[in-house]
Amino acid sequence: MLDGMLSLEPWFPPTSPDLAVLAMVAADEAGLESLRDWPTVQKGGIGFGSLPPFLCWRGTENGACHLVLLQAREVGALVPGARTAPLPEGWLDALDLAALARPLARHPDFPGGASIHVVHLPGGQAFRIRTFGVPSDGLVAEVLKRTSHIQIWNLSD
Repeated sequence: MLDGMLSLEPWFPPTSPDLAVLAMVAADEAGLESLRDWPTVQKGGIGFGSLPPFLCWRGTENGACHLVLLQAREVGALVPGARTAPLPEGWLDALDLAALARPLARHPDFPGGASIHVVHLPGGQAFRIRTFGVPSDGLVAEVLKRTSHIQIWNLSD
């Protein structure tokens, strides 16, 4: 806990309920006739489209649930001497955030729903976020502090 208001922990998505089923229910509620992509459980994280699986952190801030998704390749690049394959240019902006986030936001592990934050690390101590739900830049920065040696993060844009 941080100041009694923030809690964080890694989240390993369970295989049940099936995220495809949650995605279809969410799409029906949103009035969508079809889905091109939906999240899947892959290698202990969340896969989506052609991107490698996201690392997941679950947090609660002031009673609200949040899920922070980080690209393992970008987090791995923060380790001195690490070699990682680059992600596609502009992947965060091209991401269909609603298709990724809708089923995750309604997952039963998040009673009352969750805000979903997808994080991009463009370099240095900067990060970018796309959020589905309620913003929580401080919670995202705290996740980044816990997953790297960098202790001061700055929101870019």
